Amino acid sequence: MSVTLNLPAEAEEAFLAEARARGLSPDDLLLDLLGREKSRTASDLTPEEWVLEFRNWVHSHSGDDLPLLSDEAISRESIYQDRGL
Repeated sequence: MSVTLNLPAEAEEAFLAEARARGLSPDDLLLDLLGREKSRTASDLTPEEWVLEFRNWVHSHSGDDLPLLSDEAISRESIYQDRGL
């Protein structure tokens, strides 16, 4: 698969410099970075990093225009009404 990234010149220069410093091709550096990020789990994060990741995730859904549930819709009585609890 081929992917084209349009990076600002400054970011491109920094990426290529990082690849040279590690002795990797740009493709190999990208694969390394993607593999490292994929294998990172929540337990690898500091509390501050976890909060930042969570907030980024929350904000990534802000344009979804999802409906809010009423207090009645999420009440215990409403959730378990068919179970007789």
